[in-house]
Amino acid sequence: MGKKLNKRNLVFDNVVVGPMKRHIQTFNGINKGYGQTLSNPIIVDEFAENQLMEIAQYFIPKMLETNKNIKELMSEIPFWKRKKTFLKYFNIIAQQWINEELDLSDKNFESYESFKNRVKIAKGKVAEIMKEGSKTMVVSSGGTITGIYAECHSLSAEEIMQLNFKIKNASISLFTKENDTFTLETFNRSFIPRYLETYI
Repeated sequence: MGKKLNKRNLVFDNVVVGPMKRHIQTFNGINKGYGQTLSNPIIVDEFAENQLMEIAQYFIPKMLETNKNIKELMSEIPFWKRKKTFLKYFNIIAQQWINEELDLSDKNFESYESFKNRVKIAKGKVAEIMKEGSKTMVVSSGGTITGIYAECHSLSAEEIMQLNFKIKNASISLFTKENDTFTLETFNRSFIPRYLETYI
């Protein structure tokens, strides 16, 4: 991705990176391909991924009324059906999370409302550092990208979930800032060959 950005002569005035290890690793890979000139990234904690995977792993066994953990549950399913089965269960829990239908207090998980507010703060921090005509790169991950998209468009819980599973790894979404409003220009564009594409 870094090589592709450099080849297109895209110059960035600011670089913002989420706080997670994989965000920083992704930035380092982009920077290496770009030529090691993307210096001094700003770490914005609010771009951390949501806890939906952990929430699903905790609540799926409860939903199925079993004491088995998610790994044990999946091991009992034929290998070829595991992904589809997990995604079916995951989708149910994700919609319940988005609709605020889960009791998250036992594990102190972040609510969807709290996640949404955090994404708003992240977007606001990017807006603050951007001057007119400047370009800012933000390196984050799928759930947060979906959250930013949902900030620009009114989406139902079902639409948010469908979108969440369509975010490609190593993809680019482009937003244009006008005053304090962000408008989506391109979404989920991949710069890598189709056969190398993977999803969250």
